[in-house]
Formats: sequence, C-alpha cells, structure tokens
Amino acid sequence: MPLTPEEEKRLREEIRRKLEERERRMKQSQEKAEEERQRHLEERLRARIREEEEERFFTERGYVKYINRYGEVEWLTPEEAEKRRGRKRTRRTSSRRKMRRRRKLLTWGINVGMVLFALMVAAALYRYNPRHPSSYGSLVVKSTLPGAVIYLDGKELQKFTPDTLGRIAAGDHFLTVYRDGFATFPPVIRVSVQPKKIQEVSFELKNVARMGRVVVETNQGPVQVYVDGLPYQLQDGSLVVPVGYHVITPVKKGFLADPPYRRILVEEKVARVVSFQMIPSENIAYLRISSNRVKANVFLDDRFSGMKASGQLIPVEAGTYQIRVKEAGFKSDPSFEIVGLEPGQTQEVVFYLSPETPGDTLHLFTENPGANIILDGELLPYVTPLPDLLVTRDVHFLNFMREEQLYQPDHDMLLDMANLRDKTIELDF
Repeated sequence: MPLTPEEEKRLREEIRRKLEERERRMKQSQEKAEEERQRHLEERLRARIREEEEERFFTERGYVKYINRYGEVEWLTPEEAEKRRGRKRTRRTSSRRKMRRRRKLLTWGINVGMVLFALMVAAALYRYNPRHPSSYGSLVVKSTLPGAVIYLDGKELQKFTPDTLGRIAAGDHFLTVYRDGFATFPPVIRVSVQPKKIQEVSFELKNVARMGRVVVETNQGPVQVYVDGLPYQLQDGSLVVPVGYHVITPVKKGFLADPPYRRILVEEKVARVVSFQMIPSENIAYLRISSNRVKANVFLDDRFSGMKASGQLIPVEAGTYQIRVKEAGFKSDPSFEIVGLEPGQTQEVVFYLSPETPGDTLHLFTENPGANIILDGELLPYVTPLPDLLVTRDVHFLNFMREEQLYQPDHDMLLDMANLRDKTIELDF
C-alpha cells in the first residue's frame, strides 16, 4: 500500500533526526579524542621539561645519574655512584660464578649418569648376548675308521673324522657321520654342548658292504692317501674300501705324486697294489680349494686332480692354473678361477655350487660297447652305448674307461654344452 504524503514527510523527518544525532555523537567523540591527545602531549612535555631541569640542576651541583636495580633514577655523588657500581659488579660476578658452578656440577652429574647407564647396558648385553664366546662350546668328533663325513643338525659339514667343531652354540645338537660302505653306530647322537667346554663324541663304523684291500706303495712314506677325494689313514701300508672303482690320490707336503692319481678296480678278497713315485721339489706351491659341496671334484687346467673341493691341501708345481669345480646336477659360481702361484705359496679358492635342472642330452657311443662313462670326474653307473644322458647346459668333463684304461689318460674331454652343436659322441674305443 503506497504511503500518503503526510506519512512520507514524517518518515523523512525521522531519518534526518537520526542522522543529525549520529553526526553529533561523532563530533563529540572526535573532540574528546583530540582533547585526550592534547592532554597526553602536555603531560609528556611537562615530564620532559621536569627531567631536563632536574638533570641540569643536579649536574650543575656535581651529581651523577644512577639507575638502581628497580630501574629508578637516583642522583648520587660520584663516590657513592662508584661504590654502588662496585657492589653491583660484585653481586653480579658472584651470581654468575655460582650459576657456572651449578651448571658444571649438573653437566658432570649428567655425564656420570650416562656413563654408568651405558656400562650397565653393556654389562647386561655382554652377559646375556647369545653370540658371546661364553655361549659356545666345541666338539671333538671321532670314528673307528677315519674319513667319515660329519653332519651337525642334519647339515653336511666340510669336515671329516677325526676333527674338532669349534664355536658350537650351547644347547642340544644332533650329530652323525657317514662313510660309504659302513653303517654308523649309534646312528645319531644327541649331545648337549656346554659353554666354554670341549666334549668328545665317538662313532663306530661297521662294515655292511663287500670290501677289498688296497696296498699303497710309495718311495717316500708316510703319505696322506685320499680315496675318491676323502682322507683315509693307512694301516700297515694298506686300507680297506668297498669293492668297485675308486680314485686313489697320495699327498705329501714338499712332494709331487707321479702319477697324480690312479683310478682302480677294487675286488673282494683281493689285495690291489698301487704304486706312486713321490718326487721332491723346491718349486712346489699349494692350493686349498673349498666349496659348499664336499663331493665336488677339482679340475686343474681341465685335468682331473683326484681331489674334492673340501679344503684339503693340494701340492702343485708353481705356475698359473685355471681351476674348475664340478659336480653333476650343480652349477659352479664362479665357473672357473685363474690363479698364479709362487714357490711355497698357499692360495685359497672358494666356489659355490647351486642345483641346476638338466636341460640338455648327450648321446654316447663307442666302437665296442660296455665302456664305463666318467662325467665330471665321477664314474657313472652306466656303460656305452648310452643314447640319452641328461646333463645341464654347462661345461662338462667327459672320459671313458675300459678295464682301468682311460680313453684319454692325460686329460678329460671338455664339452661346452651351450656351444656344442652335435650332441653325439662316437669314439673308436
């Protein structure tokens, strides 16, 4: 509904009155603020004039200004002011000295506490650390016949009886030994290893196979004899081994064997005599080749050495050698090592063998059937013809034997399966 002229006039007059009232209040506020500002200016001016007159008055009479500990201004004679400053410096120096002393004592206390805490922690770790030497013991493992492979907690070790196993964790362990053609009694021994103590464990090896005797003759005795790469002890110049083919290797420090080894057939109730010439030389060096597989064979310059990669000492003539470690069904890392040896030097070489699935096939034939097959130093339980021999795609050493006569007496054939096109070997043998 529209406003009447009278209503519109009254509304306009009311709005004007409100605006005038607002303007009046604004002017009053501004005037009051201006008055307050002027008053502050006057007070500051009076205070400054008072300070100037006070300073001029006391300065003319020889007084000096002094600010006390509460921040107040005092006018003192020069002597009194100097005395006050001396006392202040003394109090301040004494306070600082006390504060420094407190800080020093606190620092020393903290450092001593930290050292004591560290010593307590170290003592606790030293006492309860399971790797502490006091948590280990040793085992001396023996067998009635030496040369048995030692197994600890089901794991094959790189050791043969008799030997000492050091740093065995304290507690219960299971121990056994194994040697071809023999049964172990007791089969397993549970031994409780005591910290810092040496305990002896003995096994009895009983013959459970047909055995034969081997007589080893050398021009230099005694010698260490290895049978199939495992150490044997000669008894009255002979040793007893299971019937079948074996590799006999003599070792004597300072001598080279001629021939380095013999691969022979041992028969039951027949003493087999093998002879070696041990040749002394000043140009001898030594190799100690080991791997995680004690059954792996060692090849030097692609020649079978008659030794296993079990860490035994191998005398060789000083010079440069290419070393390979081979076992069927395993791949060697590295594939080979080249070492140079000076006279009297001992060189250690370590290989790691990992299982590898056969991925290639060899076809082996000889003119006359029935030749024994030697692959990577091991005599296989097969004879020629063998049309399908599964092997890994790796480097292999191959030889044949008939009535202890090798097809290649000096060195085995080197086969690189990755680059061998014709997988068939046919020989006039």
